[in-house]
Formats: sequence, structure tokens, C-alpha cells
Amino acid sequence: MRLVLLPLIVLLLVVGRVVADEDYYKILGVEKDADDRTIRKAFKKLAIQKHPDKNKDNPNAHAEFVKINKAYEVLKDEEMRKRYDQYGEKGLEDGFQGGNNYQSWQFYNENFGIYDDDAEIVTLNRADFLRMVTQSNEMWFINFYSTYCSHCHQLAPTWRKFARAMEGVVRIGAVNCAEDPGLCQSQRVNAYPSLVIYPSGEFYNGVRDVELLQEFIMQRMTSEVLHLKSDNIEALTTTWQPYDSRPWIIDFCDRSDSCLSSVNRRKLAAMLDGLVNVGTVDCTSKGDSALCEKLDVTSGVRYYPTQMVDKEHEKVMSSLDPKELLEEALSYVDDLEEIEEKDLHELLEDEDTTWPTAVWFIPNKESLKERKDYKRLPQLLPDVKIVYADCSEFMEICRDLLDVKKLPQFVTFKSTGGYEIDYVNKPSYHDVSSFIKESIMSPLHVLSVEEYNAALNSGELWIIDYFAPWCPPCLRLISEYRQLHSVIDPNDEIVSKIKLGLIDCEKHKDICQKAGVQSYPTNALYTLDNRVHKFVGYHSVQSLLENIDNALNPAVDELTPEDFKRLVENRETDVTWVVDFFAPWCGPCQQLAPEFQRAARSLRQFDERVHFGSVDCQAYGVFCRQQSVSAYPSIRLYPATKKQRWLQPFYDYPQNMWRNSDTIERWVFGMLPSLVTSLGNDYWQTVLDSDEPWLVDFFAPWCGHCVQFAPVFEQIAKVLDGKVKLGKVDCDQWPGVCRGAQIQSYPTVRFYKGQRNGRQQGVWGLQLQTQNKDEIVRLVLEQVEMLSGHDEL
Repeated sequence: MRLVLLPLIVLLLVVGRVVADEDYYKILGVEKDADDRTIRKAFKKLAIQKHPDKNKDNPNAHAEFVKINKAYEVLKDEEMRKRYDQYGEKGLEDGFQGGNNYQSWQFYNENFGIYDDDAEIVTLNRADFLRMVTQSNEMWFINFYSTYCSHCHQLAPTWRKFARAMEGVVRIGAVNCAEDPGLCQSQRVNAYPSLVIYPSGEFYNGVRDVELLQEFIMQRMTSEVLHLKSDNIEALTTTWQPYDSRPWIIDFCDRSDSCLSSVNRRKLAAMLDGLVNVGTVDCTSKGDSALCEKLDVTSGVRYYPTQMVDKEHEKVMSSLDPKELLEEALSYVDDLEEIEEKDLHELLEDEDTTWPTAVWFIPNKESLKERKDYKRLPQLLPDVKIVYADCSEFMEICRDLLDVKKLPQFVTFKSTGGYEIDYVNKPSYHDVSSFIKESIMSPLHVLSVEEYNAALNSGELWIIDYFAPWCPPCLRLISEYRQLHSVIDPNDEIVSKIKLGLIDCEKHKDICQKAGVQSYPTNALYTLDNRVHKFVGYHSVQSLLENIDNALNPAVDELTPEDFKRLVENRETDVTWVVDFFAPWCGPCQQLAPEFQRAARSLRQFDERVHFGSVDCQAYGVFCRQQSVSAYPSIRLYPATKKQRWLQPFYDYPQNMWRNSDTIERWVFGMLPSLVTSLGNDYWQTVLDSDEPWLVDFFAPWCGHCVQFAPVFEQIAKVLDGKVKLGKVDCDQWPGVCRGAQIQSYPTVRFYKGQRNGRQQGVWGLQLQTQNKDEIVRLVLEQVEMLSGHDEL
């Protein structure tokens, strides 16, 4: 009875914990797929309403605002939000106790989120910047600012006015360097505000005035305003490429004010670049007036269809404002092509399409009027056929393929076979264009039931992503999968052939249940030897590569009780084992798994006598209880006994240490047999009076660089073993030694060549100005070789 009751109690505790967890999205009043701007705006609204400065009569005001602030601190941070989405508050416990530090009410009211209410300005986080700016050919002008910078706040009204004036001409962005200083440093931004144009990366150094900013941008525009005359109009409109394949907007100017200014003409040309030609005719000029007479126009703006620049086909345009002219022009430009039913069936049935195709599934033709800007897509994506499908005519196909409640929605059909759905479904044509570009380059595609079963039985390498369309980490992960093949080594004969499939668990619940999917997203790698490797949660593309490598070339051995007895308990005396006792349903265990693999891979390169293993305590529950494993995950180290006598048979990983790869590595390094001698007051005799060369690391345990360098120094000791003696001095424990050696920074690495003629060496030795392992080894070996040559002489 106890064996049945115990899991039930554990289950109730787990469920109780989930129920007790605060829902950070509900606290801020936002949806789970909310973007950064929406989250900031929601927090600012609550901060102004609920701040303790404004609620001094409420004794709970501080506690309530701490809860709100904590929710914001988690959701604004990309990494913490991923962990929270996947594991809830449990995923934050290792290092986050936030919420208590907040600013004044005045700060939130006046300084916080200064561009969040400006639709023309795109506020960019690191992921947005990478995807929308660095991976795009679009022109951006970006304001790198800091919340705490007074000059940045002084610039804000000018930047807003400039953004409104240049909307549609260039994309305007803002990056808050107070929230991501690393991003700003990577863009060479060292002062705020800094205004930078992309893709060139050129800094603006002029006066921050709206007109001067506009001129700076206009000088860098590549769009053309064509000056039309009687002797070039025929060729431009009917013969010369690419102008002959586009409609025209022509600005006819006389001496009145009924034509566009030079600046507005250039703006309009930039807005319509590649879609509609923009031309101008000076009807007051003798050379141009003949064309005005021929077209029977002396002033104003006219629209002409492709190759039909004549009186019969002209459309009089009613505005001189570039934005209004843009809207009017888009209403005249031809709609996207409608797909025929037979062509749609062919796309769905054929494994390969000769031409990548993006289909916009719409509920009815009213959607065409709502998204006139999608007419730009064929010009932005000339290598993709872009069409629409009216689901009021193809309802059966639409219901089978999509959730019709989410229409309109784009689907790409790939030349490599299969299709992919835009589950994120942001309406901006910029976002749609990005989805189509990323999608058609990737072999990732949605799997039907038949395709799924065929994949499992194909004998090929497959990754299948089991996801739910409502799950934010799932949608972010799909975007990472699209990039996977762009970073895989094409010369890797196995990994380069990996296939990627998507299973929508809302649509195929039975498949996901059978596959043992308990949370979203769950990814399974099906290997050539019919093994399945699961990795749960969001992963970056680099993390995905690591997971694939770990599955195909595992650094962590999966141990059965028999393996444990043979390999761990009966290990050779010079072998160290590090074992992770875990349960597959345990969120922190899932978080630990990639970090544990990373540590194992790194340490395996350092010492082949260090082995990492894992024991599945769900599969081997009795064995884990026999090992007195009472919590998951539990990491234990079983030390080598050849050179050292240990007080215990194993050592548990300290609970106050982070469970990331770097910290795990440092802990294991500290438990390994070391070739480095710990020195104290004996430094004076042992090193300075020695005839032999020594390499000494002076460090402090609180120094981050020292901690990172410690395993490197151990690796150096292995390479130099037998040639040089290595020692280390803890300057916290032996401050007098370090003062006497005149150590001024940590870590300090010095080479002592050994005393000559019975005279003690000086404390300075040869100080090495590097922490690179190969460079230190090279420098030391050079010194040893010089000493050897000197001794021979």
C-alpha cells in the first residue's frame, strides 16, 4: 500500500505547486503570446496605478507591487520568460528572487517605455534585432538609448516627429541599452543616444533636427524619381526593364503648388520602390511641355497602369501627401493572383513543387481590401509565387488544412516538398515576408498522419517537433528550427541529411499521447539505429545542434542498475564518475540535462578518465531508493581513489550552487586529482629557492575570471607535466604572500625559471599577459628551451 500511496502524495504535491504558482501573464493582464512592447505597456499602466507612492493608505501596496514587478522582470527577460513558460516559477528558483527593487512612481510615469505608444517606432529586443535588422536587407534607422539618459529623453519628441514624417520610407527602431547593454556594445554603441543606419552600420553625427535627419536618410536611398520627357516616355513605359513591367505615378508640375515637393517625391518613390514607378514632368519647361500636352495634363498627380500611360487609362490622384498617395496607389495595383482549385490540390498532393508557393488563405474576398499592403509581397519575394485562396469556395480543404477560426493565414509550399503554416500569424507585411523567406529555405514541414508513420519507419534521421499552436515557446522554437539547416555543416554526411517535421498536438492528440508527450514543446530525434532521444522545451539553434550531437555522440552514458554496479561501484582506482539521478517528468531535471551534457563533453576533452552517467529513477525507482536518492535531480561524484583517500564513497553536488555547465565543471575539477600544488607561506622556499622552473597562478576565489581560469590552468598542468612544476596561491587565504609578491590583479600568472648560483629568485619572475591555454604553453616551452640551451652552454 505504501508504494501506491507515495506516488499519489507526490502527484498531489506537484499539482498543488502548479495551482499555487502565480500566473505572471494574468498579473499583468496580457496574453501568453504578448510581445515585449505589449508587456511593457501593461506593466507601465499597472505601475502608475498600483505604485506604493500613490497608494500610501494601502498597507499591502508594497507586497502587491512587488508581485507585479516580479512578473514584469521575468517576462521582459527572454531567457527567464522561456524558463517560466516551460517550468513555471520552479524554473526560476535557482537564481531569481526579484521584484523588490523598483523605481519611483515618477520614473514609471515619465521615463519608462518612452517609445511604446509610438506605432511608427519598432522597439527591438535582441531576438527582434537579429531577425528583423541583421538578417534583413531593409533599411533601418535605429535609436540606441538608455532609460536613464537625459539627452535620450530630450531627443524623444524629435525622434517621434521624425518617425511620423518617414513612416513607410525607412523602418524606424529603438533599442533600450539599459535593458540589453550587450546588444548595444555588439553594435559599437558606447554613448547614448546613438543613431545608426542599417544595413551599413553608419552612425549619424549631425545635429538632431527632423529636417537634417530626413536629409541624412534621403541621401542614402537607392529609389529613383524618373524625369520624363517626350523622347524617353515611350522607352521607359514599354521597353526598358524593369520600368516597363510596373504601373506609374507621374507628378505634373506647373508654377502652382499643385505638385509634390522634391522631398515628398523622393519619399513616395522610396515607399513604392520596386512596385510602382514614380516620375515627374516639368510642364513649364519647353522640352517637357510637349509631353504634358500629349497627356492633356498640366498639373497634379496621375496614376497609370503598366504600359498604359495615356489619357484613356489615367486615374486622377486626390492628394499630395505621400502616405495618402501610397494608400491610393495600392488600391489601384492588381490584387494577388487567385489560385485555382486544381492547382491547390496539386500543391497539397505533390511531394515537390517546381516553384516555392505562398498561399494566403482568407475567409472571403473582403480580406483583400483589408490587407492591400500584401500586394507588395510579389515584389519583395520575386522567387516565390504568391497567391490567395478564398476559403468560402474551398471550405473543405481549408477545414482539413487549417483552424478556420484563425483565418486569414499564410501557408508556404516548398520546392523541397511539404508545407508549413504561419502559426504566429502576425498581420504586418514585414512579418509575413520574413516568415515566407525563412520558411521556403528550410526543409521543416507539417506532417500528416501518413507522413508521420512513414517517417518513424523510414530508417532515416528525423527530428519531430510535437507542439501546440497556442504555446509561445513552441512558436519560438519553430523559428529556430527554420534556421537549423543554415548552420549545419554541409560536409557532415549524417547530420546534413536530417529531416524536420511538425506535429500539431491539438490536431493529432492521439499521436502525441502515444509518443509520450507530456509538455510542449517536446522534440524527439529518431536515429538510424531506431533509438529515440527527447529534448523538452525551447532551445536556440545552437542548443539544437548540441542536442543532436549529444544524441548521436553521447557524452553521458545511460546507466542501468547493472551498468552502475559494473562501471561505477567497481570502477578502476584512477576513474571518476559523475552521475545524474533524474526523473523524466521533473522540470529542473529537463533544465539540467543539456547543461550536464555540455559539462560532460568539456571534461571528457580534458580527462578521459572522467565519465558522466545518468540514471532514470522513474524506470529504476527501487534502485534509486536503494541509493538513498530523495530528490531530483541529484548529482553525485564518485571519486578516483588511486592518489587520494576520501572520507566518503561519493559526494553530492552542493545545493547552493547553480546547475549550469560552467559551475558543474568547476565543481568536478575541484574533486579531481590535481597536478597543481597548493602553495602558502612555503611559496618563498618551494618556488623562489627551487632549481626547477615553476608556473604559479595567484588567484582569489571570489574573482570570476579566476574561477573560469582554474580548469584552464589544470589543463596546462597536464600538457606541461614533467617539464615544469605548477602551483597556485589563494590570495584570500594567504594575503601576506600575495602582498609580498606584489600581486595587483587576479588572476596573475608568473613563470619562475629557477634559481641560479644559489641565489634566490625575485618575486616578479616573468608575468604572462594572457589566460589562453595554448599561448601560455607556447611561452613556457620557449622559456624552458632557452633554459635548456643555457645549461648546455
